[in-house]
Amino acid sequence: MARGALVALGAVLIIGGGAAIGFAVTREATGGMTPQATTAMTSAVGQIDGDIKAARASVKSRAATFADVPAVKNVVVTDVATAKDMVDRGELKFDVQPGEVLELGQVTPSGDAMTLVIFPDGAMHGSHAGHAGSYAELMGTQLAITDVAMVGDGKGYVMVTRPLDLAPAIDQLVKAGINGKFQIGAQTLPVGKMPDGAMVHEEPLPSQPEVKLVVAIPPKVSGMPVPVLGAGVGGALLGVILVIAGMTKKKSGATAAPATFATAQTQLGTQPGAVASGTPSPVSATGPTVGPTGFGPGAMIGRWEVLKRLGSGGMADVYLAHSKGEAGFEKQVAIKIMHPHLARNERAVEHFLDEARLAARISHPNVVQIQDLGKIGTEYVIVMEYVDGVDLERLLQSARFAQRLVPIDVGLGILCRICDGLNAAHKAIASDGTPLNLIHRDVKSANVLVSRQGGVKVVDFGIAKAAKQSHMTVAGETKGTPSMMAPEQRVGEQVDVRADVYAVAAVGFEILTGHGVNLDLAALAHLGVENWPHLPPPSSLRPQLPPELDQILLGGMSYDREKRPADCAVFEATFEQVMKRNGLACTDKDIARWAQSELAQLQPVVSGTDATVSPAIR
Repeated sequence: MARGALVALGAVLIIGGGAAIGFAVTREATGGMTPQATTAMTSAVGQIDGDIKAARASVKSRAATFADVPAVKNVVVTDVATAKDMVDRGELKFDVQPGEVLELGQVTPSGDAMTLVIFPDGAMHGSHAGHAGSYAELMGTQLAITDVAMVGDGKGYVMVTRPLDLAPAIDQLVKAGINGKFQIGAQTLPVGKMPDGAMVHEEPLPSQPEVKLVVAIPPKVSGMPVPVLGAGVGGALLGVILVIAGMTKKKSGATAAPATFATAQTQLGTQPGAVASGTPSPVSATGPTVGPTGFGPGAMIGRWEVLKRLGSGGMADVYLAHSKGEAGFEKQVAIKIMHPHLARNERAVEHFLDEARLAARISHPNVVQIQDLGKIGTEYVIVMEYVDGVDLERLLQSARFAQRLVPIDVGLGILCRICDGLNAAHKAIASDGTPLNLIHRDVKSANVLVSRQGGVKVVDFGIAKAAKQSHMTVAGETKGTPSMMAPEQRVGEQVDVRADVYAVAAVGFEILTGHGVNLDLAALAHLGVENWPHLPPPSSLRPQLPPELDQILLGGMSYDREKRPADCAVFEATFEQVMKRNGLACTDKDIARWAQSELAQLQPVVSGTDATVSPAIR
């Protein structure tokens, strides 16, 4: 064989052998927790955690309420016969919810607990009678959530228990190939079959550390294909031998060999470049971030010093800035700066400033506050309250991505606060005392901010409609988000506050079911008006929801505005009644805990973005 042919064949074998070796040694070991299993585990833990939290809040509230009833205080100092007689005469009657067990008892001077009555009749006696506190224990495939409240200076007790069925979560885990167990102290509930001697991973529930899911981690198996590795090594060695043989072979015309080998080297050297030609070159990220308006960290906008750019929208950029005063006083704000090319458009400027003029008339903790507006140098700016948190849309997206559900009490609490803020906007008055008749017209989860402290604030009145404003919407012009827009708004009719009620109901559907909403009338025209809003009952998507929410949410999205609640104050009252009837309560701290848990998960989901978000950008 010619010298050049030997060298070329050897080079090919070296390349092929090297590729085979690289393939073999870089194959990852198989086994361990699959992404599907991890997602299923996170979803199950999140859902159970939310259900336990809601159930615990419910039983705690109901136990405390019953313990304060005068008839209960009277019965705990009597005896079993008297208590039964009071029940038979109707003096002692309770509206026990499905699956719930309520027990009233007496605590004897020796500290023993004596059961007087149990609702429903014949229910099993609880194991924590007479001991105040909250408890969780396994009973078959159910998790019993119990709260015991003392009555009459410790003379009696009220115990409320609500069971949670863990079977659906177990089925979900088994289908995902997970084996393990639920564990509460010494109690366990199997999930599939735990292999002997398996390594395990423990996943405590965020708000219930005593309840945890213990899963077996499948052992990893080497992914290295030995035959491929052997063939690669053999091929590469043979290639080296052929190259050496070709280089040392003596024959006439040998002077051409160096050129042939040099050609082979050149081809090999350029090959990686050809393969990677579509790969973008690395770009240094060390330089300062400068937005379209050109303000980098340290730039001054009037008395405000820019810290960083938070984002950019179609009309403006938003920056985080601060001012420093005497005695070390420092305040952070969000500054919205209109894009320079729009600042030359008089109508765009009026539209931009109208947002601040309108929002400045609203003073309410559930609305982002406007602190200043106008022109600084050549820039039109709006200075507003900085909310250290994130918009609700991203929190919901994070939860939906991991198949986590928003706790029911937190979801209803957020809706009440949105309604409260919007109602303040609807009732805002002008400087002369006349009503502004303000309507937001773009209520959606992206325009609701949730702070790390649990504050809920409506933002972005950029397309709000008011009776008094500098610019008016052009006839037939439709503004807003079609997927959340009331039908009358979508077709360009005159709107009132019930358009905002409609959008709040759509947001509520997303929060409480974990499913997105797209009710663009134009896109759904082929379905007609009948059965609008063409959404399944929320309780069919999430059985744990109080059934009355079906009519409340779907009624809020009625096609006919006359069938919706009259305003956001009325709508808020319906949510409050649902919470009261179901023993639910939600404080800012509850919202903060949920938001913090989602923020902790949000960072890897939105890698490269800032999870601390300013008011919405438009």
